[in-house]
Amino acid sequence: MAKIVFIGAGSGFGARSVLDIMSFPELRGCELVLVDVNPSHLGPVAEFARKVVAHYDAPATIRTAPDWRDGVLDGADYVMTSFAQGGPAYNGVPYHHEISIPAKYGIPQCVADTAGIGGVVRTMRTAPELLAIGKDMEVRCPGAYMLNYVNPMSMLTRILALACPKVKMLGLCHNIQYGIRDLARWLGVNHKELRYTAAGINHMDWFLRVEYLDGRDAYPDLLKAAENPDVYRQRGVQFELLREFGYWTTESARHCSEYLPYYLPRPETWEKLGIIPRVTKAEVDTTAPRWGEDSDLRQQLDGRKAMQFDRTFEYGMHIMHALETDSVYRMHLNVINNGAITNFPDDYCVEVRCTVDRTGVHAEQVGRMPLQLAALCRGMADMQTLASDAVLEKDLRKALWACQLDPATAACATPADIRSCFNELLATDRPWLEEFWGPDLSV
Repeated sequence: MAKIVFIGAGSGFGARSVLDIMSFPELRGCELVLVDVNPSHLGPVAEFARKVVAHYDAPATIRTAPDWRDGVLDGADYVMTSFAQGGPAYNGVPYHHEISIPAKYGIPQCVADTAGIGGVVRTMRTAPELLAIGKDMEVRCPGAYMLNYVNPMSMLTRILALACPKVKMLGLCHNIQYGIRDLARWLGVNHKELRYTAAGINHMDWFLRVEYLDGRDAYPDLLKAAENPDVYRQRGVQFELLREFGYWTTESARHCSEYLPYYLPRPETWEKLGIIPRVTKAEVDTTAPRWGEDSDLRQQLDGRKAMQFDRTFEYGMHIMHALETDSVYRMHLNVINNGAITNFPDDYCVEVRCTVDRTGVHAEQVGRMPLQLAALCRGMADMQTLASDAVLEKDLRKALWACQLDPATAACATPADIRSCFNELLATDRPWLEEFWGPDLSV
């Protein structure tokens, strides 16, 4: 019987992950430990989980815990992580600081969970907790898989993979699954009617090949679809990149704008391309909207809506199912490169197609990416590598260099202004940084 520990079970991934686990008969006998520091999230997700287990009449064991410490990880086979360290993921403090302070220096951000000065500081406050989980796993469940949904994905995956070699670290995202469905919708087909190859880094994978099942290249039809203004407005940045560089990249216009130097410094392009810089609040409710009184999940719990048991297309439970059975899946995961993309350094974190079966997770060889795409990725990947090295070495100067070299940040501010912004963020976020980084929080 597999033991699955979900740290951050009250997150947006929690309830749907339980649905996915129970959708596989071979996983229904698992021991599932739901962990969350917020009781207003942990309570309803545990209630939801028990309803799902009852629906399937499954022999699963459901337990809850307010913290992952004190032996919770003993004997775990899979540890899923989906938490926000220090406060809510996308509002409230400290996230509010990481949006509002850079804005004072002329550095707009749309999401700030993957790149940019906000992404670096988010890594600085999140990595210590993830590292502590990884170190505890090496003692209590060596050889277990960490299935990580926490952003910044590339930086955290690389940090854990290098710092905790006894943990099988995988970074999970859904930009490929959503991306191919977007393309299929605009092409007027089901996504299963397309074949594709994709590779790159998290949130900037590129579809190196998109074709119909009869072998026809789908890109000409996608460019034609972009002539429709209603389609173009949905993904303006990506359609621009397709026209200029020849390939489609994953994620939304807001995300993409943060990874490149072309868009955020030019407010006159924002409306046309669907770029909306983030505006945050310092004070937020304790309970996230997903568990609000009239939310969809709450209405399913109290009977106002019928329970929905459809399986999602998230990768986590497919990984478990493959490892526990003779099933074979192919999926795009974040792993250390190790030669998968030959024109990237071996120790960079990349997102490539992997085959998962009972024997493990095996990254497929991509070879050499088109140089223009590799160059666009490298700007962000170099920054992410510097930032992850900063954590591994506790080197504030490397964290600053990561901010100064970040493509969009560098296009918006001088190195000196970026330093001033970085130091102000360190001072403001001191409560979430000092324990790991020490009292001298300036560079």
